[in-house]
Amino acid sequence: MVALVPARLAFDASGVPYSETYGDVYHSAGGGIAQARHVFLGGNGLPERWRGRASFTIVETGFGLGLNFLATCAACLEDTRAPVRLHYVSAEKHPFSRQDLAHALARYPEAAPLARELLSLWPLPLPGFHRLHLASGRVTLTLLLGDAQALLSRLEARADAFYLDGFAPEKNPRMWSGAIAKELARLASPGATLSTWTVAGAVRAALAGAGFALRKHPGFGRKREMLAGSFPGGATGSVARDRRAAVVGAGLAGTACAERLASRGWDVTLIERRGAPALEASGNPVGLLRPALHFEDTALARLSRAALGCAFRHLFALLGEASPAWKRSGVLRLARDAAQARRFEEVANANAFPAEFARCVDAAEAARLAGRAVRGPGWWMPSSGWASPAALCAVQSGGTGIRRVFSTEALRLTRKGEIWRLEGTGGAIAETPHVVLANAMEANALLDGASLPLTAARGQVSFAPPGKALEVPVSGDGFVAPIEGGGFAFGATFQIGDSETAPRAADHAANLARAESLLPGFTEGLAPARLDGRVAFRATTPDRLPVYGGLARGLHAALGLGASGLLWAPLGAELLASQMEGEPWPLERDLAAAVAPTRLATDRR
Repeated sequence: MVALVPARLAFDASGVPYSETYGDVYHSAGGGIAQARHVFLGGNGLPERWRGRASFTIVETGFGLGLNFLATCAACLEDTRAPVRLHYVSAEKHPFSRQDLAHALARYPEAAPLARELLSLWPLPLPGFHRLHLASGRVTLTLLLGDAQALLSRLEARADAFYLDGFAPEKNPRMWSGAIAKELARLASPGATLSTWTVAGAVRAALAGAGFALRKHPGFGRKREMLAGSFPGGATGSVARDRRAAVVGAGLAGTACAERLASRGWDVTLIERRGAPALEASGNPVGLLRPALHFEDTALARLSRAALGCAFRHLFALLGEASPAWKRSGVLRLARDAAQARRFEEVANANAFPAEFARCVDAAEAARLAGRAVRGPGWWMPSSGWASPAALCAVQSGGTGIRRVFSTEALRLTRKGEIWRLEGTGGAIAETPHVVLANAMEANALLDGASLPLTAARGQVSFAPPGKALEVPVSGDGFVAPIEGGGFAFGATFQIGDSETAPRAADHAANLARAESLLPGFTEGLAPARLDGRVAFRATTPDRLPVYGGLARGLHAALGLGASGLLWAPLGAELLASQMEGEPWPLERDLAAAVAPTRLATDRR
C-alpha cells in the first residue's frame, strides 16, 4: 500500500488556509464558500441545470477543505426542484485528518450542519475509493484518496459537471495535465459543463485538446477572469429505468441488496425459503469485521479496506451508534508463532498503515488490550469490530419499498423478453425486469447450466456462557467474540464436503482448542458435551473473493461471501445497486472486475 501523506493545516498572513507543501492557498481571500458559489456552481449553471433531474453527478479534481462540496450540498438541499439524488465524486491526494478538517471547517459557520455530518463519516487516511451517504441519502459523496490521474482513470461514472480545483497550475502542474483532461472527457456526459478559477494557457490547451469548448467569465475576488466550458452534445437528462427487482435470499447478501435498491426508490420483492431472514449462513449471533493485511497490496487487501469503512458507515446509518448489536471495538489478531509474528512486522514495515487502522503489538500490549493473557504478539486493528448479522438482516429487510415473500422457495427462473419469471411450487412468485441471486449454493440450481464455481463449507460455532473476561474480540487460527446480551461465540470449523447439519461434540472440542490456543485459560470449566453451538454452510469461491455483478441482462449475482458476509455485503450491495441504477461506482473499475462473475469464466471451462 502506498501510504497517503495527509495535508497539514496552516494559514497565511491574512488567515486563509494555506498549503506549505504547494505554497498556495486553498481558496481566495474573498471567502471559500463565496468562491464556490461564484466559480463552481455559477460557472456550471447550477442550480438551474440540475432542476427536474432524478440525479445529477459532479466530478471534482481537488476536495481540499470540502467547501465546494458543502456549498453545493446546501444549494441542492435548499432547492425544491433539485434532483432526488446528488452524486459528488472528488479526488484528493492529501486529505486532512478529521481533527484538522474540523478545525478548518469551524471557520465557516454557515456550513456547520453539513460539516458535522461530513466529519462524522470522514474515512481513515487510506488510499482508494470511499463512499459516504449524507442528508438521509439525498447526497452521495465518493472520495478518491490518492493521485487524481491514477484514480480518475479507474472511475466508472458519467459526469454532468466538473469542478476543476487545485493549487495553481505552476505549483501543481500534474493536476492540470493533458492526461487528466482526457480522463474528464472519458467521464463526460453529452453536454457536461466545467468551471475553474484559472485561465492559464496550459490549462486551456489541455482541455481544448480533450474536446471541451471553453469561454472566459468574470472571475471571483482578485481574479479578473475564470474559465467555463462544455463537452459536445446535448444534455439528455436522467435515464428512465424500470425500478423493479426481485432478490432471492434473505441473508446478509440479499437483505443488503434489497435495502440498497429500496433506498434508491426501487420496488423490491425479497424472496426467502425460510420463514424469516438470517436463518441460514447469516444466522450466527456475532461476526467479526476486520481487513485482510497482506505484504503486497492485493485486490483482496484493497477490497477489504474499502469494505471495512463501508460496513461501519452502513451499521451506523441503519442501527445507530448506540445499538448493542455492533461495536467498533477493535480486534486483536494474534500470530500463531514467532515466524508469523516476524511476517506481521514485515507487512507493517512494507505498508506503513495508519496507526488507527492496524499496527503490530507485542504480547504485553496484546494482553493489556484483551484484558487477559494471550498467546503472544500480533496485530491490533482499532477500526475493526463486531456485529450481529441477524440484527443487521432484520433492519435491512424491513424498510420501505421491500415486499417480503418468505417461506417460499424459488425453484425455476425463466426469461421472456425483458422480464424474468421466478416460480415456486405454487406457480409464479415474481415477474420483474431484474433479479438478484443472493441465495448462496442454491443459486446454481436457477442458472440453467451456467453454474458458478461455488463450494459449500460447513462451519460450526460454539457458545460459552457469561462469566469469562475479554475486553475485545480476539482472532487468529480461530476467534473469540462477545455475543449481544452476554456470553461468547468461538470457533469456527471449516469443512468441505461435510453435510452434517447438527452440532458435534468433536467440533466443539476443536473450537475449544482454538480458543485455548488464543487465550490460555479461557476454556477452563468448559466441556464439549455441554456446549451449545450452531452449524452453517457458507458458499466460498476459489479466490476467496465474493461475486457481485451481472450474469445476464437483468440478472445479477450477490454470492460467494464465505465467512466474511458482514464485511462484503454492504459494499457489494452498494456496487450492485450503483451498477443497476447507472450511478458512479463506489469501487475502482479493476476492483469491480475482481469480484465480477466474468472472472470465474475460466474456472467453468
